[in-house]
Amino acid sequence: MIHDPQEYTFKEFRKSGTKHKKYDAILINKKTKREKKVPFGDKRYEQYEDKALGLYKNLDHKDKKRRALYRMRHSGEDKAKYSAGYFAWKYLW
Repeated sequence: MIHDPQEYTFKEFRKSGTKHKKYDAILINKKTKREKKVPFGDKRYEQYEDKALGLYKNLDHKDKKRRALYRMRHSGEDKAKYSAGYFAWKYLW
């Protein structure tokens, strides 16, 4: 988890090497220039629409009711900038 998102800038998405994760969001620390990896999205489950790299478009369900239920269950996660929940909310749901 990123404690101070102002210290980072978003660089790119990559296919994740972490077990069961779809993507890694790559962040760069502004001071140290070191990369930080934030894995998100579970390969075993569908999402509303893959807007990251599109590698899991076959798992898009486009069901607006499921999307609404997900967003109710995970409300507030879009506020924690650069967290796994933030990236899932913005790019998968």
